[in-house]
Amino acid sequence: MGSGTTKGGLGGIRHQFVDELDVRLSLMATDFWRDFAAYTGSVHEFEERGYLFLAETAQGLAQLREPLPLYERLGLPVEMLDRADIEKLVPGIRTDDLAGGRVCLRDGYGDPLAALAGFLAAALLAGVRVFEGTAALEIVREGDRATGVRTAIGDVSAERVLLATGCWTAAIAATAGVSVPVWPYRRSIMESAPIPELAGTPMVIEWESGFHFRPKELRQRFAMPNLTADGRAEKGPSDGPPSFDALEFPPLEVPAALEPWVKARAARRHPAFRDVRIVDRWSCYYEMTPDDHPVVGRVPGVEGLYLCAGFSGHGFMHSPAIAQLVVEEMLDGRATTLDIADLSLERFRARRRPFRAAVL
Repeated sequence: MGSGTTKGGLGGIRHQFVDELDVRLSLMATDFWRDFAAYTGSVHEFEERGYLFLAETAQGLAQLREPLPLYERLGLPVEMLDRADIEKLVPGIRTDDLAGGRVCLRDGYGDPLAALAGFLAAALLAGVRVFEGTAALEIVREGDRATGVRTAIGDVSAERVLLATGCWTAAIAATAGVSVPVWPYRRSIMESAPIPELAGTPMVIEWESGFHFRPKELRQRFAMPNLTADGRAEKGPSDGPPSFDALEFPPLEVPAALEPWVKARAARRHPAFRDVRIVDRWSCYYEMTPDDHPVVGRVPGVEGLYLCAGFSGHGFMHSPAIAQLVVEEMLDGRATTLDIADLSLERFRARRRPFRAAVL
């Protein structure tokens, strides 16, 4: 448990999306994150210190301003900021190159591994059986129905099978004759030595470059875009793979070019990072889909088979909401708390595009 992408996540929890369903998922999930102990009996701290987006260009600032009517309609306290406002939130930050910013102080960050420990403890106390280190080999299918899972230690029969298998979903779904457009995309994170003067600041994100940083106790964690061969920042994949039959998984190593880029970018943004020392670094996989949104709900044509994968970097923050909604659909026939029809696998088969790209 926790040995995959959860171990590598930055832990961001935000409401600032451009599609209404994403914002509503965040509103639903943060109600859970704020009351985690009541639901699980365990401690997980959701630090509501805000997400601060920085725009360096007039175009970027206009993009930050665009969803404000949506936020206002949903009662979300989001503010546009000038340079002086930004300096108050992060004292000492460089602002002379900024056109402005946007913040929601109800955003913040948590700890994916601590949350996982709480979820796992609650599940075990409720009687859930967990088999670690046990390969799920294929979906057992009889006609148009999924009837279980074949594992390395034998078959497990079930009335319903849920694939919450991240970037490995395409391969396991294919054993049931189902094509799911989910693939792995490597992203990297670095952690600095302690920088006490920046403890307690918001998550700071440069809108144009995709570079962002947040405190982790006294240290800082940096998340960065990938770099192309010619040195350009790549916030997300431009295209999916040509086929999902045999996906390539990039090695989970941090490319050597990233550390000097991060140090230069960090020092450019705040003087506290001028001599930043990186003490840890790691990579993990985003589980991507063609529209950067998850595939959730029943699989058309295969009774009893459900999907919950492809979160494109937003899985941790939305997990409490998505868990409730997919279970509503599994048990009651449809999700009732929110309509998640747009997240169905069917949207790709019908070539519908209800969402805009949302990778940071």
